[in-house]
Amino acid sequence: MFQYADPRIENYFLMKSPLPVTLIMAFYTSFVFKIGPALMKNRQPMKLDRIIMVYNWVQIILNGVIFLMALRELPKLSIFCSPIDKSNHPDALAVLNLQYAYTMLKIFDLLDTVFFVLRKKHSQVTFLHVYHHTMMAVFSWITCKFFIGGQVFFLGLPNLFVHVVMYFYYFLTSWDPTYRNSVLKKYITQLQIVQHCFIFTAFALPLFNTSCSYPKPLLCVFLTQAAIMIYLFTNFYIKAYLRPKKVN
Repeated sequence: MFQYADPRIENYFLMKSPLPVTLIMAFYTSFVFKIGPALMKNRQPMKLDRIIMVYNWVQIILNGVIFLMALRELPKLSIFCSPIDKSNHPDALAVLNLQYAYTMLKIFDLLDTVFFVLRKKHSQVTFLHVYHHTMMAVFSWITCKFFIGGQVFFLGLPNLFVHVVMYFYYFLTSWDPTYRNSVLKKYITQLQIVQHCFIFTAFALPLFNTSCSYPKPLLCVFLTQAAIMIYLFTNFYIKAYLRPKKVN
């Protein structure tokens, strides 16, 4: 399998072997479901407001910078078919570095859940939340190892934009808790649904393009994942905003 790995990414941090990322994900799930709850069982929720405010701004800056850098590459790609380019052309290497930065960012995102556990925000550690973070980190690493660039660019670009908006909202709620009850949360969920619909479309278009060389099985995997995310986010939206609240 690893004979198909992209040799250009071989010496980048965490990219030589799947073992480090596998251990990170194993620790993440263990901490979220076992270690963290056991650690916090007889403790008061940690006060991490200032740390989280800094974390949110770091996320806004990192996502924003990578998004703006990615926008410069957008005119060179086509949503109808963008093949994988494993050459050492400057454009291909620029996409490689952007995709690597994006992959590291998805691993960094796992801290979201860690903060929820340490603050005993158990209601926010949902299946949707954990599944989304796990799949984004794992899929990002796999594509960065084997399938750099091409069509996957249209997954990362909208995701970066959504995260800038999302982490700015998180910053607002940590700065002023009254924002938690604002309509912004509803709109962000709508934006996430639109994002995954766009991603689904971006992977569907080349699937029906017989002249496109992007791996068809990979397109099917991403289509399936996008469909799952559309279902999960839509289901959450219906339960949170459309169904009438139960009155005790």
